Amino acid sequence: MKNYSNKKAASEAGKKSSRKGTPNKTTKEIRDSFQMFVENNVSKFQDWIDEVGKTNPAKAIELVTSLGEYILPKLSRTEIEAEVKQESTYINIDNLSLDELKSLERISDKLREQKD
Repeated sequence: MKNYSNKKAASEAGKKSSRKGTPNKTTKEIRDSFQMFVENNVSKFQDWIDEVGKTNPAKAIELVTSLGEYILPKLSRTEIEAEVKQESTYINIDNLSLDELKSLERISDKLREQKD
């Protein structure tokens, strides 16, 4: 790295370096060229994939998957950490009807089955 002892030289060097948020010119040119290549050859892709698929179907699928990376956005993995509090509900069964008690019993049985 060069040592810039004066303000003018440092300023000139800063103008030449890339800034955060400023796209790299070479990267942009390469992306534009690739995009132009793809756009000019879209009609040939199916023929190329069919040709590869005749001898190597797995490779043809790999090619389709690779092309998909340029068309479909990649999904990012998301992790969620949460503290779950289990609240208990107490029911006074003294005033429940027989039908209501049977319903509670069915619910209780289903909950036990889910735990097992």
